Amino acid sequence: MPVRFDAEIEVTRTGYYSMIFDGYIAKVPLFDDVVKQKLNEIEEAEKAEILVKSLVVDPSITEASYYKNGIFKVHWEKQGDLLKSKFIAFLRRNENMLSLWYVKTDGKVHLAGARAGQDQRKQLRDLGLDMMGEVRLITDATVVGHNADVVKEWPKKGPKFQMYTWKIVNIFTPSPSLTIQLHE
Repeated sequence: MPVRFDAEIEVTRTGYYSMIFDGYIAKVPLFDDVVKQKLNEIEEAEKAEILVKSLVVDPSITEASYYKNGIFKVHWEKQGDLLKSKFIAFLRRNENMLSLWYVKTDGKVHLAGARAGQDQRKQLRDLGLDMMGEVRLITDATVVGHNADVVKEWPKKGPKFQMYTWKIVNIFTPSPSLTIQLHE
């Protein structure tokens, strides 16, 4: 689960995308074991080393290091043609925290943050985990729906670009959601 982070996504009207995540993620079982003192320092270090090695096999991860208490510093970047890739997930498909996907039949691109249930969020908070960060999506395509906190023009990229921003203040903040229409 992301703990503190900054994520920036760009999707052009032609379907080109780039996604960057920079921040800290918690491996919840390891965090739980450390907090409940089920591991000594050597066991914690060994488990952390195994997890770092499993992260760096992904070529999209350019930085992965153990911070402390089951929390890892991660820098992840990916880019390409969403019309060909169809589905992009940070961190991995089976550990999806933020995803972007293209539906060919209706020509729409969707952005969604992972959605944990209310009870699961409460359990994570009670364990001592929380979430804080910012997600930004920049696009020159037609956005047909979103729940962003802030929308503004983004002339740094060009005259038709807009930036959608979600401020994640805690684990109970609604997950980012946005839909882009690529084909009319």
